[in-house]
Amino acid sequence: MKNLPDIQCSKPEIEIPIYQVGVQNVRVPIKLESYFTGQHEVVAKVNMTTNLNKDTKGISMSRLHRNLIPYLNEPLKHQTLHAILEDFKLNVNDDTDSFIKFEFDLQLNKKSPLSDHCAPQFYECSFEGRLTDKSFRFFEKVKVQYASYCPCSASLCAALESTGSMGFPHAQRCYAEILVEVNLPQIVWLEELICNTEDSVKTIPYPILKRVDEQEVARIAAENPMFVEDSIRKISHSLDTNNNILDWLVKCTHEESIHPSEAIAINWKGIEGGLSGLMYL
Repeated sequence: MKNLPDIQCSKPEIEIPIYQVGVQNVRVPIKLESYFTGQHEVVAKVNMTTNLNKDTKGISMSRLHRNLIPYLNEPLKHQTLHAILEDFKLNVNDDTDSFIKFEFDLQLNKKSPLSDHCAPQFYECSFEGRLTDKSFRFFEKVKVQYASYCPCSASLCAALESTGSMGFPHAQRCYAEILVEVNLPQIVWLEELICNTEDSVKTIPYPILKRVDEQEVARIAAENPMFVEDSIRKISHSLDTNNNILDWLVKCTHEESIHPSEAIAINWKGIEGGLSGLMYL
């Protein structure tokens, strides 16, 4: 067995460096600590990569997976991701940059606004670690659904009422995708990002709605009409007030109900060398 050839260590035919090479969509169970409900297990999809110098043909892909396995019994935190990436440098590809990303659904129990019916709601989330030039960076991402009621449409409906006619403002299903770099060693909870976003936009979905709840949702919507520009400004402000966030990037998408297109807005903190929409969305 020791004499088996390993052509990955041979010289490549074309000597060009590769910025990232590895595996993606590796499904594993992970332990996640929740702000509200303690620790629980979820299934995550993992992407693991390193860079590769121009003189080496390839990396040992299986070592990425093998180095990940011992950490699955530990809660997934930024320290865990840092330790995994340090192991990559030791056992997979020494003196190189390494990257890892966990994508998973986070369950939060959501209560109806008035009737107090409670049911689980799921949010797409991710943790990402990057170890470059011996410097570790940690990122979190959440995707939050909300609704928007068009201010222009609401104004037009009000004008109709003055003529004795009536109309209904159109509504849009909307999503906010939020990527933050955590100001280590501080902690930013995923639930914190989700709840602050929902508090900013006000008009959010619920798994269960009785008629009294639906009426309350309509009331809240009437008090909070929003263009996509309004929603991204509200979310941006909430991110700017969190000192545990080093940098942030947000994209809002409003799925139009009276157009075949979608309205979008992208914003970022704007620090030098930081996140930008062209790089990450």
